[in-house]
Amino acid sequence: MRLTWRFFRDACIVSCFIISGLGVLARAEESLASGATPASPRAARARAAQDTQRVQELQRRIEELEKQLNELKREMEEVRLYIEEQSQETIPAIQTNLAEALRVRPANYVQFQWFDSQENRPGEGFQMRRLRISQTNTLDPRTQMRLSFDVATGSQRVLAELRDAQLIWDIEPTVERVGVQLLAGQQRLPLGYELERSSTEREMPERALYNRTMFAGERGRGVFLRYGLNNHSFTHFGLWNSLSFQDPQQLSANTFGNVGSTLAWHAGWRYYTLQYEVGVAGFFGKRPGFAFTDPTTNQTVQVPSANREFIYVDASVLNFLTEGLTLRGELMLGKDRVPTTRLVSGVSIPRFTRATNILGYQAQVTYRLNYRNFFTVRYDVFDPDTGRNGDSTHTWGFAYSYFINPHARLTAAYEIPDEEGDEVRNNAWTIRLQYRY
Repeated sequence: MRLTWRFFRDACIVSCFIISGLGVLARAEESLASGATPASPRAARARAAQDTQRVQELQRRIEELEKQLNELKREMEEVRLYIEEQSQETIPAIQTNLAEALRVRPANYVQFQWFDSQENRPGEGFQMRRLRISQTNTLDPRTQMRLSFDVATGSQRVLAELRDAQLIWDIEPTVERVGVQLLAGQQRLPLGYELERSSTEREMPERALYNRTMFAGERGRGVFLRYGLNNHSFTHFGLWNSLSFQDPQQLSANTFGNVGSTLAWHAGWRYYTLQYEVGVAGFFGKRPGFAFTDPTTNQTVQVPSANREFIYVDASVLNFLTEGLTLRGELMLGKDRVPTTRLVSGVSIPRFTRATNILGYQAQVTYRLNYRNFFTVRYDVFDPDTGRNGDSTHTWGFAYSYFINPHARLTAAYEIPDEEGDEVRNNAWTIRLQYRY
């Protein structure tokens, strides 16, 4: 920088001297050309000698400045060569350091909330709903691993739990579309639109009741393949343990592996554009049987295994009818033994001992008032046995979200479940503050 300043300073000085010299020479030439008669021969000789001396002095100074200018040019050339040499050494180092920094990408978030359900449920009042620590590690341009832990679980919200342990291999990487990708580990189930959506993105505090019941934890353990068909669609196929990782039977078995001997499989297809998205997927497996003691008869009851068969159809439309309005819908048709329980004489026993036809669906509308304010209305239905009346649940949910900034959101939600049969006071308020990094 100092050399550059010196160069421009001296260049300006040289320019000034050159202009001044040219002015003097011009005046001398004009004087000679005008043929003006000097006052006396002696004065003319003195003036001519003086002009000659000035011209010689000016030429001397110009020669000195030209030498200084040439010296500055030489120094500037040395500086340029030095910078080029340093760039050849530094840029690869910077690229290496940047690649190392991008190998680990954190994605942590905290959800602190106040919750009230009118029935003194566990977890009411103030609590850390989620404190998720996660990161994605890039091993090379084609392989990654994603790890996440929830460190606010358990009755006191002070225990840690593994949520995601996902290995990703881009067999055929591509930018324009989904290429060929293999995903393995404990990961979100690719069924419908809601199970795969992150808790940081959902407009409502929790997922719909049918998803929470039939696929508790929203994650399975298995491996699946995504295969891009074109720029707007892909298919997926996978093999899984038969139960999601937080299914009540899986938790009761107290094992990480598959409960029973039969693996489940899934297949699906998804089409997407910037405005529309449509998906179809199926999940097929087996729920293992078990035995329990009926407290009323003190008899052992054998519960047989049941086939798990689910079909999901979902669709999303952005800017539906008007700008800022998003419409989402999902339908689940299934057959399974619903893994809910009930208390009999203080003992928890299964509510269902056979497979039933299951229906679940939801419709959600979100309106973006501006970049900070969002309003959401959701209606979802869960019928655990379509062949019997009086056991379905219809839930209306309303939510308002205010984005403090793109990474901080305040949400107030009110949900009104309506169970068929006996009236239950369980309307729920949730006020949640979310920070994401």
